Parts: sequence; structure tokens; C-alpha cells
Amino acid sequence: MNSTERLKYAKKEAKISITGNSSLALLKILTGIFTGSMAVLADGVDSSFDILTSIITYIASVISNKPPDKEHPFGHEKAETVASKTLSLIIFFAGGQLILSSVQKLFTGKIDLNVMYIALIVSVISCVVKFFLYKYKLKVGKTIQNKAIIADALNMRSDVLISLSVFISVLLVELTGMNWIDPVAGILVGIIVIKTAIELFWENAQELMEGTLKGDKIYNNVYNALKTVDNIHNPHKMRIRKFGYKYIIDLDIEVNPVMTVREAHNITKNVEKAIKEQIPNVYEVLIHVEPLGNIENENYGVNKEE
Repeated sequence: MNSTERLKYAKKEAKISITGNSSLALLKILTGIFTGSMAVLADGVDSSFDILTSIITYIASVISNKPPDKEHPFGHEKAETVASKTLSLIIFFAGGQLILSSVQKLFTGKIDLNVMYIALIVSVISCVVKFFLYKYKLKVGKTIQNKAIIADALNMRSDVLISLSVFISVLLVELTGMNWIDPVAGILVGIIVIKTAIELFWENAQELMEGTLKGDKIYNNVYNALKTVDNIHNPHKMRIRKFGYKYIIDLDIEVNPVMTVREAHNITKNVEKAIKEQIPNVYEVLIHVEPLGNIENENYGVNKEE
């Protein structure tokens, strides 16, 4: 998929997300103020932050689709990673604010709730819309391999749980008359939001530190691709970096020491071709050729046994 198509998908996703979250934020904030429900109001504030995250995600998509230039010879794809990290900080701040507001209301004792059936209806609407946005964002994010959109989709998934917890808390208040349940639910909502933020922050920190997440099979996939190439020995010292949705792969191989430079060069081209054919989104493969049996003190890299 080329950059124009990726941007087209991202633009449509941003429009749908901003429209959906703007409508929900307005509905929930007004409902929270009218009914006095801290949980509903907190959920509305969270949806307000979702508008900002959608805007940031789209801006990152525009930047990441720019071609390489003198200042960014590898391209601009890491704008999506930077955006995801920014989103995690915004989400964390939102969660902290929700907890502080709910704690304040819980201990001041000023809890006055009215016509809670409206809050129940709004919570159900929020669950349905947020679930649609989660599934839609996740599909788009995976289709165009956009890390920021996938991160925003996971945020939407948390929002589904948040709206569901708000519905349950409002229902319990309505059934039992214990109004303190509402600010307690607001605190729980804030904790869920903060947990999502920490998970997003950690995932993007791994990428910025040039690491891979647990369960990522990229190294295994590259070594499996190398099995299809003839005349290479002892592939080792492999290091893989994630650059947005692309991979940069660095490895050493050993070849027959009597080969000509041209023969060794052709082998490296076969290695690059095999890797790119079997693994999508490989931006570049950097190969260091050594004579068979070469032993030297080298920097760390992942070997086949590891």
C-alpha cells in the first residue's frame, strides 16, 4: 500500500472518530451536569480527550507519509511512534484528573443525583458507539500498519469498558440509592484510563529504545527466510529496528572466502530479496559479509540459537 492510500484511510478514520467522539463528549458532559453523575461526567471528559487524540493521530499520519529528505534519510514514519507516546501522556493526565475529581466529590459528601435513567440511556449509547469506533480503528490501523491508530483503537477498547462500568454504577445507584457508588465508579474509570496509558507508553518506549515486544516473531521469521538462500553460512549478529510500520534489518553472513566480490554481492541481493518476499514492510536490509569461519569480537546481535 502506497503513502497516498495510507493517508486516505487515515483521513477517513479521523473524520469518523472526531465526529463520533465529539457527539459523545457533548452528550455525556451535558448528561453528567444535568444528572449530577460524576461517573458520566468523567466518561464525557475522557471522550473530549479522544477528540484530541484523533487529531494528533491524523497529524502524525500526514507527517509519516512524507518521503525521506536530507534531515530524515530514513523517512518520517516514527512520527506515528511519537504520536502514540504523546497520546499515552494525554490519556494518563485525563485518568489522573478523573480520579482527583471523583475523590474530591466522594469526601466532600456533596453527591446529588437526579433522573438517572437518562444517564443509563447515555451509557448504553456510549458503549455501542465506542465499540464501533474500536473495531473500525483497529481494522484501519492494521490495514495501513499505523501504530498511532492502533494505539487509539486500544484506547477506544478501554472506553467501552469505562462506559460499561459507568452503566453498572448508575444502575446500582438507581437500584440501591447509595449515591457514593457513583464517585467510586469515577475513581475506577480513572484507574482503567491510567492503566491503558501506561501500557501504551511502555510499548512505544520499547520501539524508541530499538527493542522488540515480547511475543514478536520477527527474528524467527528472518532466520526462516534465510534458510531459502543458498551459499550462506552462519547468519548472526542480527539486529532489527522498528521504524514506524517498517523494519530495518542488520545482520552478518559468512560466505566462501574464495568468492569474488561480485559473487558475494549477488548473494547479499538474494538474501535481501528472500527477506522482503517473506516479511512485509521491510524498509532496508543491511548485510555485512565475512569469510567462512571468521572469528572476531563483535557487538551484540541476536543469533539463530537465541
